[in-house]
Amino acid sequence: MKRRYAFSGPFLAMGLAFAGIPATSHAQAVKSNETIKTEYQYAAKVVCSLRFPHQDGTLAKGVYRTIVNIHNPTKKKFTIAAKVALSTEFGSASGPFSITPFRKAELQADGATELNCFDIAGYFCPINGVCVDFAFLEGFVVIKSPEPLDVVGVYSARHSDGEVETMDVDAVPQRQISEEVVLTAPEPKSEIKRHMEYPAKGSPASDGKEQPK
Repeated sequence: MKRRYAFSGPFLAMGLAFAGIPATSHAQAVKSNETIKTEYQYAAKVVCSLRFPHQDGTLAKGVYRTIVNIHNPTKKKFTIAAKVALSTEFGSASGPFSITPFRKAELQADGATELNCFDIAGYFCPINGVCVDFAFLEGFVVIKSPEPLDVVGVYSARHSDGEVETMDVDAVPQRQISEEVVLTAPEPKSEIKRHMEYPAKGSPASDGKEQPK
């Protein structure tokens, strides 16, 4: 199936240019001096319908939700980091901020946390004072940890006007990758200057129409 308007770099870059955000390949935000040494990586698939159902042709029209559950199976407290990587059309250039900076979370011994669709969208609000209000998004949550974790993705879907129809639970495999991660201090909400909808109202993706060839 041909991808339709799936986070097209040029369209998002143009929108961000009007909003005053430079079109860099990775999102830029205020960085702290804090780093953590990590040994394990988990890449959890995420599919999220936020403001209205998926209707851009990448998936069957409907409402999709994801929750990424993270559990610390050890007896010690430590810090993990997570970022969001948006999927783009195969072969196309990365969008203006296809990969967000890392954010941190502390896990207590035998503790657990989660990232739901609205948490994931929150990685894009604000960046340089601008919030991108996604109607729907698709990509990966990438988690880095100094210790092994239990990471599970919970996926549900339904028709636009119905109750949940499908639900699946998938364990996310770990990769052993040593990396020192630079953490990011999120911008305060008081610094939000404007909001930008993506896809924009009236665009083919917003109206559920196929992208022109």
